[in-house]
Amino acid sequence: MAVEEAIPRTVGKGKAPTTVRFWHNANTVVLGCFQSAQLEVNFDACKQTGTQVVRRFTGGGAVYHDAGNLNYAISLREGHPVIPKDDNLQLVFRRLSEGTVKGLRDLGVSAEFEPINDIQVDGKKVSGAAGSVRWGAVFHHGCILVSSDLTILGKVLNVSRAKLSDKHVASVQKRVTTVREELARHVTTFEVQDAIVKGIEECYGVHLENADLTKEELALAQELYDTKYSRSEWNLSP
Repeated sequence: MAVEEAIPRTVGKGKAPTTVRFWHNANTVVLGCFQSAQLEVNFDACKQTGTQVVRRFTGGGAVYHDAGNLNYAISLREGHPVIPKDDNLQLVFRRLSEGTVKGLRDLGVSAEFEPINDIQVDGKKVSGAAGSVRWGAVFHHGCILVSSDLTILGKVLNVSRAKLSDKHVASVQKRVTTVREELARHVTTFEVQDAIVKGIEECYGVHLENADLTKEELALAQELYDTKYSRSEWNLSP
């Protein structure tokens, strides 16, 4: 999470290039910055499953991460030609989801963008996203369920009965799906990553190159970790 914030801050200063980051997290609930940990998380289930709880700097809802999940993040300077000119966050979500949708479709997944910030397959969520416009940067990140353990997901996340009834389903597992389930075959996160890279390149007319974090990004990430993301006051505060 500290690296996730450090990159757009540095990109916004013009000290790092436009960046697409892919990464994994292990058995973790990630809260939106405005959510209540006590309302969103089943802490008894987290103890049983060894699930950690952290908070990101963007809004939106809680998501579950494990090794079968692929996270991606896109950081651009404000005014980048890919971004809708009025910086409307809804349009940004849609625009910066296009590469992911294209990649999933090329794999054979019938993915569609669903406002406000989901990618769905036949009404089931396969990816959620969040973002921000600040620090001179436009930031968008998403969480793709590739082969995640939906049993644990259903235990550690609290979902209101109203939300479930609105979707006419009985449990959180029935509201989500995975790439593996949709393709009915074994699929790795690396395969999905490669497809999304190609989707991003085709949708935005760019070429992505592998690169390491800059020294400034690493230093800022360490500072953010020490002062913010390692602290329960940030991660678990109501």
